[in-house]
Amino acid sequence: MIQRLILLLLCCNWALASEMKLIGQGTLKVFFFEVYDVRLFAASKPLSWKKKFQLEFDYKREVTKESVIESTLKEFRRQAGVLDKDIDRWHVYLEQAIQPVQEGTQATVLWSPKGGITFHYQNNTPTVIEDEDFARAFLNIWLGEETSQPKLRSLLLGGF
Repeated sequence: MIQRLILLLLCCNWALASEMKLIGQGTLKVFFFEVYDVRLFAASKPLSWKKKFQLEFDYKREVTKESVIESTLKEFRRQAGVLDKDIDRWHVYLEQAIQPVQEGTQATVLWSPKGGITFHYQNNTPTVIEDEDFARAFLNIWLGEETSQPKLRSLLLGGF
């Protein structure tokens, strides 16, 4: 039964991806190291929170779960309106959803306009978090105006 569920989820992701088109892509670099390539797929441009979209990551190096969570919490603190109580609650979500990655690992983060977010790492069962504030804050790490990576944001949103 679990294998059928996983197959169904993978088919749904493939069908969803086929409805979407590449909006933009870029590479996150920390110092001189490439961490991952990331691509934004959506049904149309400009990006709309009223429609599904997804970020796809191809990791270029090993990254620990702890370092991803630490970096994510730091990015949350940069965002206006995010309170310490939110961060405490969201830390639990990150512990559930984030996985350690190796070079070559692929991961997808899917936004649902119903206010949820799905994390999917290859060869793992997807994790769904139904918390719109968390989902938006997480995706705003790359797509929000307050991002620490404005060049990458511009590339993802289809700029140059």
